[in-house]
Amino acid sequence: MGIGIISTSKGNFTFQSTEDVIKFIRTGAQENNDTWISGEQPYPCIAVCINGEYAAINFFQNDTGDIWLSYNDKNRKEVTFIADGNEWKPDADAIIALSDAFSCIREFLV
Repeated sequence: MGIGIISTSKGNFTFQSTEDVIKFIRTGAQENNDTWISGEQPYPCIAVCINGEYAAINFFQNDTGDIWLSYNDKNRKEVTFIADGNEWKPDADAIIALSDAFSCIREFLV
């Protein structure tokens, strides 16, 4: 990974390693706010929403609407997240385990 940029409601932060990104997100995960991760360019990027042991991830390929949401057909629990300062409750099959979210982040930053 080159440079990773994390954007939160508290500002933008630059990182040089994937593990530093994971550590930053683990530390801030209790705040239940969305966290945006990109490389040196704005796209592609991911938005990570975390609530306790649950997460939902949006992948944005570009700014023209190519967007994908995390998927887990085994989840039936409804979870509410805070996204852009507002409550967001995605379909239950978009909810993934927090550990899976970290795997997605690692894969994205490769």
